[in-house]
Amino acid sequence: MTKKIPPAPKEIIPNYPKMADKRLEQLRFTMEDFKVDAVVVTYLPNIRYLTNFSGSAATLFILPNDLIFVTDDRYEEQIKTELYQLPNMKTYISRDVWKLVNDKKLLKHVPSLGFEADRLPYSVAVDIRNKIRPIKFKPAASGIEPFTIPKAPEELACIQQACNIALDTFDFVLGFISPGFTEKEIANEIAYKTRQLGSENDPFDILVVSGPRCGLVHGAPSDRLIKKNDIVIMDFGARYKGFVSDITRTVCVGKPTKEQKELYKLLLSAQTAAVNTVRPGINGKTLDKSARSIIEKAGFGPYFQHSLGHGLGIEVHEMPTITFRMDDQIVPEDAVIAIEPGCYFPDKYGIRVEDNIHVTRNGGKYLTKSPDELISV
Repeated sequence: MTKKIPPAPKEIIPNYPKMADKRLEQLRFTMEDFKVDAVVVTYLPNIRYLTNFSGSAATLFILPNDLIFVTDDRYEEQIKTELYQLPNMKTYISRDVWKLVNDKKLLKHVPSLGFEADRLPYSVAVDIRNKIRPIKFKPAASGIEPFTIPKAPEELACIQQACNIALDTFDFVLGFISPGFTEKEIANEIAYKTRQLGSENDPFDILVVSGPRCGLVHGAPSDRLIKKNDIVIMDFGARYKGFVSDITRTVCVGKPTKEQKELYKLLLSAQTAAVNTVRPGINGKTLDKSARSIIEKAGFGPYFQHSLGHGLGIEVHEMPTITFRMDDQIVPEDAVIAIEPGCYFPDKYGIRVEDNIHVTRNGGKYLTKSPDELISV
């Protein structure tokens, strides 16, 4: 059976956690680097990191000493209990943010306004610029995400609970998976069980592939029936209070071959080497190499095509990206990352192991832990 991590403590995210203060302080420092007097945040995951708002429409203005939060009338009641009680934050209800800004002169002392250039479509940015003239509307790409990579203790507790739900769901799957089930049926059971255990939704589309379809790195579930001695790859997660988990489990429905068992052990050893290499400040490219070199040395390098991993939080794919393709991805303390080495042989089979790791000052800490051997069911 799978190894389990002890359940996370039953904590409720309090209003105004310390990490919110730190993120806002860091953002205000970067305003000088971008040469802007304020920043507007429109990307909803970033707004949630800063304010705890979970709705589908909001705009946040960060000024040197004040915050302005705008949402529409659908969330007028919700924000009364959901928003962090941040100092000097004013809230407004409007379906036309920029008309509100102009009518109430909310930015009258702001000569230049930075925006999330990597999140806001060009056409939208041009439209806003025209609405707020003579205020200068200046790009501030990746100005927020670096400060949301480290997670607050309250956020880590939610991620751990999302991990626990995924682990318990995998145990449930082991109890029924057998020849005759379709990939779609297994995916549906996973979705139902995670909800039953407290997941808010699927943080991403559940992936289930079997037999020769395991050669598909990110194959969607099909109507294919599981057959005896098939390898089955299941990639899924859970969401708890907005925060997600992302694990992959590979099993054999029957008797695995010697080659399959050895490949599983190889991938697990590569993952273990990466976890043992984790330390605050490490470059993602270095971390990727720590696992990839083991796979390459064993002769399977061409079959490990994707990156080693990625950050986790409100979104299932966040910074930093753990990849050999980038050399500017730094992994800070209190980041949560998914590490997922895998090898895939088209029309034959594939294996992937994926676990979630908390980056502590003392190294990597498992939030989930893959079985030591390829499970046979």
